[in-house]
Amino acid sequence: MNSVSGTVQRAIEAKAPAIEALATRLLSDEPALLSSLDFGPMVRQGASADSALIICDQSGTELFDLERVGLYEHRMALLARPGDIVVARQRVLDFERYLAGYLGLRDVTFLEAGSEDAEPVARKLRTDTELAEKLASALDADKTLTIHSYLTTGHVWQLAKALGEARQTPIGVAGPGPRSSRRANDKLWFWSLARELTGKHSVPPTFYAFGPAAAAAQAARFARESESIVVKVPSSAGGRGNLRLESAVVRAMSLSGLSQLIEERLFALGWQGTYPVLVGVWESGITASPSAQIWLPKPEDGPPRILGLFEQRVEGVTGKFSGAQPAVIPDDIAEEMIWEAAVLGALLQRLGYFGPCSLDAVMKETDDGVYELHWVECNGRWSGVSIPLAAAKGLLGQSFPKGLIILQDLLLDAPPASTSELCTLLDGMMFRHDASDEGIVILSPPDRPAGMSLNVMALAQTQSRAASIVKELHRRLSTTGA
Repeated sequence: MNSVSGTVQRAIEAKAPAIEALATRLLSDEPALLSSLDFGPMVRQGASADSALIICDQSGTELFDLERVGLYEHRMALLARPGDIVVARQRVLDFERYLAGYLGLRDVTFLEAGSEDAEPVARKLRTDTELAEKLASALDADKTLTIHSYLTTGHVWQLAKALGEARQTPIGVAGPGPRSSRRANDKLWFWSLARELTGKHSVPPTFYAFGPAAAAAQAARFARESESIVVKVPSSAGGRGNLRLESAVVRAMSLSGLSQLIEERLFALGWQGTYPVLVGVWESGITASPSAQIWLPKPEDGPPRILGLFEQRVEGVTGKFSGAQPAVIPDDIAEEMIWEAAVLGALLQRLGYFGPCSLDAVMKETDDGVYELHWVECNGRWSGVSIPLAAAKGLLGQSFPKGLIILQDLLLDAPPASTSELCTLLDGMMFRHDASDEGIVILSPPDRPAGMSLNVMALAQTQSRAASIVKELHRRLSTTGA
């Protein structure tokens, strides 16, 4: 890690004038990037406190689907420690018992916010009288409190203000300011920053489209130069807002027909008709999809911390996230990735960002056999990699687990299973906080009306041992019809 820290420091020092010039311009154009941090004397940005209020809510992400809530929101509970409070839309008692029995997450209070609507949970905690009273009863008046939320929104900051004023003690928010959060998760905004700071060749060919005609025209232009194009909803997550079109199909259509097709397909994904959208090249020759996992402290506490580089598994034509493991990429590409991630992280830090952040990229091989790194998006929130990584650190006491593989699959052919049934199926393989230093950790409940939502990680002392554990996991699942 010393070599990584050295690369981070050198990168930031080398690019300091460019970082400061861009930050100054952005803050001049949008002062709320920093001014939105001011919620009064009872709210502080930071994470040092006796206890945590952990909000498992993904509703701030674009294309949020209430029916998918039960899939992965419970991952945030793995960040809890004794004395913490976890709020989910739906409680899963079986999963809570697993957290206590297998992972030692005892003395944690779970509250249910209700899943009858998509209202943000942080807002419910402030405005729903019954829920607010339950929260007040669960809070320890003698302990300081920090709020950790999957996505930090204005509702989270408003909740911190309300709690701080009620308790007459400052509340911490472990996340970016509302405006920084919104911008960091905007693919178009991040693309323009990456292009300016790390060079125009560090990002895929991309275009802002402010209407259907412009989207169709740009898609048609890109289709003349590449095999596939992609239209993206800028703030969606997990590949849900990606519309991929084969260029041969695009070239065969009129602009009016293409415009109509793009809007119809985006609406089918849950898009609300808001422009701009991103139109770009879906690059060919991709050999890896690495991400840089970063923690951004407050500026006075030091530079960005690169926690690790992970290779993401993506599936289907939209590039849906389905798992990850430590990246194995050429040393020069890894060095370039750490260097540029440090520079981009330093800019975000300067713009009021605090907390977990992951920067996604693709690595492609050119016709001459040269590898290129292209930045794709920023996940300005907790993610399917950063949550397991933080959980593994808590379970093992290591900043970076020696062996780690994350799996996230929806097994429609598998018989439905509860958390306890999955534990029984994987008997002898499960990680136990008091009895083992390797095994399977369940990240979210597998319960589904049909099939199984398999979201687990394998922990081990080596990466090859983690791979062996995953192989045995698949063998056992295959014998159940999965």
